[in-house]
Amino acid sequence: MRRVTMGRLLACIAALCYAASAAAIAVLDLTYDAPKDQLVMTIAYRGTNPDHEFRVQWETCAKLDDERMQILGVLIDDQPNDHARQEFSKPLRIDMRNFSCRPAKVTIKTSAGFFTSVDVPAPKTKWSPPQPGTDPRNAP
Repeated sequence: MRRVTMGRLLACIAALCYAASAAAIAVLDLTYDAPKDQLVMTIAYRGTNPDHEFRVQWETCAKLDDERMQILGVLIDDQPNDHARQEFSKPLRIDMRNFSCRPAKVTIKTSAGFFTSVDVPAPKTKWSPPQPGTDPRNAP
């Protein structure tokens, strides 16, 4: 029987990690930018280059128990087989103006099983009444 030394074991583990793909992506931050009506996220990923492009594949809208809707999006990396040699992060903005499924809880999920959610309010109409404090008649 051949004896495996700790050095060989560590070398094998290092080789496996070096050859791993960049399938492990995560969303570090997910917020809703109300003035721009956009989802804003910061994506962390590993690869050989910073040129990965990400998109969200949206699933069908579902109704929650509290009058909100649920929108589930799967984050897709255009280079899923890039070797995980360096860590990168990049922002991604998604325009929400054409989403009729609102107000909603928007959940972004990754292939690694990571998920995070943010609440997105109903879209503003073209005409909305002035908010308190913005109407000059309400000024002190």
